[in-house]
Amino acid sequence: MSDGPHRSLPMRRPWKKVAECADNGAFEVEEIREHILPALENDCRREIRREFLNELCRICADQEASLFNGDMRPTLEGLRRKANVGMENLVLDHAILAAATGTSRGIAEKAVGQALKDRGASGIRQVEEHYLRESSARRAHNVRDRMEQAISGADFDSAARRLLDGQTKNDGPKPSKRQGLDDGVKL
Repeated sequence: MSDGPHRSLPMRRPWKKVAECADNGAFEVEEIREHILPALENDCRREIRREFLNELCRICADQEASLFNGDMRPTLEGLRRKANVGMENLVLDHAILAAATGTSRGIAEKAVGQALKDRGASGIRQVEEHYLRESSARRAHNVRDRMEQAISGADFDSAARRLLDGQTKNDGPKPSKRQGLDDGVKL
């Protein structure tokens, strides 16, 4: 007998923990949310280089400090040549979109926050697909619904700020751990 489909999930350990919590009805949506943001931040730290984020922040800060707000798109497109495939290109796409819509403040933060949301949606789909293969459709849809509820209330802005500030993964919020019987399921 298996311990559950989350064990064979072909994702990193933090995502397996998210899937395990979402699959277990004893976990509240807030508890699932406590695991989703660290999983997303872990993905970003693995896929987005510090040099890329520093360059993006420099470009955005130069534009925000400029007296004449010109078109940032050519400068951001120039950064695309240095960007790796995946999360870096996703962040860049969102930065270009934010600049094109007339946003002049916090472009880097908005771009990283939106990339986190997109990666979260992608992670949810990947977990659901795995559960559909390894378990029942009802169980897979339940896991997806609980993960979507958890991610809908997540604070992506603070996660984006932590990533842009270069804070280590130990600086972010940690999921609460149950110690004894008094820390059981909320009633």
